[in-house]
Amino acid sequence: MSATGWNLMAAYQYSDTHPSLKLLEEHWQIIRDEYLVAANLVTQWPEAYLHNGLWDVLGIHYPDQTMPGESMCPSTKALVQQIPGLLLAGFSVLRPGCVVLPHVGAVEGVWRSHLGLICPPHAWLEVLGERRVAQEGKVAVFDDRNLHCAGNDGETDRVVLIVDFWKDLAAR
Repeated sequence: MSATGWNLMAAYQYSDTHPSLKLLEEHWQIIRDEYLVAANLVTQWPEAYLHNGLWDVLGIHYPDQTMPGESMCPSTKALVQQIPGLLLAGFSVLRPGCVVLPHVGAVEGVWRSHLGLICPPHAWLEVLGERRVAQEGKVAVFDDRNLHCAGNDGETDRVVLIVDFWKDLAAR
């Protein structure tokens, strides 16, 4: 899919089809810098059956819960709260050698976005068989119910900000 077309069958979409996410792209360096300050708070991604123990997370927003990263990342929290239909947000860290097995999200009707913060060239996300490398400062969006997997074949961490938001509440 081109970055300008709207195609529900495409594996990826971008901020041109989700303009509320342009705010994240405009402030990505602030978000990255807050992650770097809070990086020591990450914990292993809770669904251990999906990965080989090298996938970490730091929650920023989850409904009706205080998340570990929100006090250390106030600008990030404020930015994600401006996204219509916000469900959850947090930093996702793929350590070198990480393998995330193919899976589909558990919640119907959710867009998942990845904002690239630290993007080594050998870390990737694959959705519907289409493999991409995150780009620093750029958002990629996909339907979380589509089959996806990820990995980091490089030697440094890959970090993205994950933001999930409801499809029916998202402003396009």
